[in-house]
Amino acid sequence: MPRTPHFAFKQDNPFLARQLITEAYVFTPDKKASFKARALWDTGATGTVITPEIANALNLEPFDRLLISGVNNTDFADLVHISVGLPNQVMCDDFDAVVCSLNKKIDMLIGMDIILNGDLSISNAGGRTLFTFAIPPFENKTDLYEKTIATNKRNKL
Repeated sequence: MPRTPHFAFKQDNPFLARQLITEAYVFTPDKKASFKARALWDTGATGTVITPEIANALNLEPFDRLLISGVNNTDFADLVHISVGLPNQVMCDDFDAVVCSLNKKIDMLIGMDIILNGDLSISNAGGRTLFTFAIPPFENKTDLYEKTIATNKRNKL
């Protein structure tokens, strides 16, 4: 049986991180142009979002408009085709991204459309946030519920 290579990255913050932010690259569908982005990993976002600045810099043409709902409003936004280069050197090809304004310190949201293609883990031991992501997902899932039961049983709690 052929073995599947996995690609991962980790970000070990020396503090408790309130946001998971990495670099990522947004590419045109033909990959002839790219934009280095500051990306917020957002499990509350169903899809990936890029700013109008990225869409303009890469001359991305909208192919549709979509009604989107955020925390404070609902509005129509353009949809564009992109590819995304993640910190683990994995290229996520042919994704649709919503174009809308974000916080000035963030260029894009990496949403669940990308996250569900791998395994994401967040650990906060010792006052530090360790964030890891691997593609493709592993067959043996991380199960903190079972780990808790086993630890409590071993510690006779």
